[in-house]
Amino acid sequence: MKKKIMIPIAVVTAAAAVYAGGCAYFGSHMLPNSVLVEEDASNQDRKGIIDILDRDADSYTLEIDGDSTTDVIYGKEVSLELDGAARERAADQILSSQNVASWPLRFFGGKKEVLVPALSADFDKALLDKRIDELSAVNEKARKSENASCKLKGEKFVIVPEVYGTQIKKETLKQNIIDSLSTLSDRLDLRKSGCYKDPSIKKNDPVLKKAEKKLNAYLKPNISYRLGGRSVTVSKEDQAKWFKADKKGNVSFDDDAIYAFVRSCGYKYNTFGLPRKLKTQYGKTVTIKGGDYGWWINYPAEVKQLKADVKAGKDVKRDFIYHSEAANHGPAASDYGDTYAEVNIGEQHMFMIVKGKKVLESDFVSGNTSLNRGTPTGTYTIKYKEKDATLNGENYSTPVSWWMPFNGGIGFHDAPWRHGRFGGEIYKTAGSHGCINLPPEVAKKLFTYVYKGMPVLVYNYKAKDTKKAAED
Repeated sequence: MKKKIMIPIAVVTAAAAVYAGGCAYFGSHMLPNSVLVEEDASNQDRKGIIDILDRDADSYTLEIDGDSTTDVIYGKEVSLELDGAARERAADQILSSQNVASWPLRFFGGKKEVLVPALSADFDKALLDKRIDELSAVNEKARKSENASCKLKGEKFVIVPEVYGTQIKKETLKQNIIDSLSTLSDRLDLRKSGCYKDPSIKKNDPVLKKAEKKLNAYLKPNISYRLGGRSVTVSKEDQAKWFKADKKGNVSFDDDAIYAFVRSCGYKYNTFGLPRKLKTQYGKTVTIKGGDYGWWINYPAEVKQLKADVKAGKDVKRDFIYHSEAANHGPAASDYGDTYAEVNIGEQHMFMIVKGKKVLESDFVSGNTSLNRGTPTGTYTIKYKEKDATLNGENYSTPVSWWMPFNGGIGFHDAPWRHGRFGGEIYKTAGSHGCINLPPEVAKKLFTYVYKGMPVLVYNYKAKDTKKAAED
């Protein structure tokens, strides 16, 4: 009986001794079938583990992925090596983290990857700086990022999404690479790590949405100008330039842009001071230059009115606000219409034309040319008319019954002191200070026809001459 019992006890004792010995051994060695950084580490002691980590560091690479670039930095390029204290701590942690009690089972299990604790590495920073300068991500032709913004599309403002560019933030890139090398990270994504200069305003920015709403409110009114029988509509493209949004999404008028628009309208539609063509009562067509007649947009007033129109939020149909106006919106050469006074200095004769028909004509005496007081030619307007006025000037004060100024202090008026002597060449030596002197009965009748703003066309043409009409 005693012999039969002693055999199993010996076996058990031996097995226990082997197991205990295995536990003791694997307390300082890697378990069977252990894999460390893709290398078989079975039975490796502390030094063997350190050697494996060093070999892995020798083959270390950092892949740097950009939007359109891929770069690789090899550890050897920057003299990378593991920090001595860190690798020793890592070896100790690997050994201490093992479940040594399971060593018998590990002979029969599959390969098992061992987790590597955090490591740190050292490298040559001068070599790294040089390598960074060589990266394709740094040297490629970069695209600039664009912020999301409100832009006109068709007839409304919409938010155009941001555009991500590829301009590198070099200091950020350098720090990310240093961090990756130091921790032996094998991959760096430039976009995710913030190495690109990303747009600062995104399409879902509430400030941008606020601006979009307000801009469209200001863009809503349709604005058109009625120029006589034609209509000129302000395009939404032009209208959209009148507003600007600040960083808080507040929208305000861009006065400079509105003024530039109004001024551009002036270039198109102003006729103030331009030459006129007149088919005279003599049958000859003359060109009349100078004067103060014509359409002239009042820029400040028009800018102010446009802002008020937009704020009101209603469609607008009106004419411009003017400093001065003309009879019609036709071509500048004939915008004086069909009712006007025609004054020919050369013949000392004038005509009153009403709706295209001659209703009055008369000789007159104009400014004394020998004293350099000749009546200026040009196209003007009647400024006002006044009965029983007194004309004052240098060394004279003269009462008249019918006063109709059209060019500063120059105008039509009766001149009874001339005792019926008008026309001819009186004006050359005995003319007026510049006014058109008329027989009293003519001045009285002319007074009934003229009105404020009526055109007065003054030219100098000798009807009996064979030469072409003078162009003044």
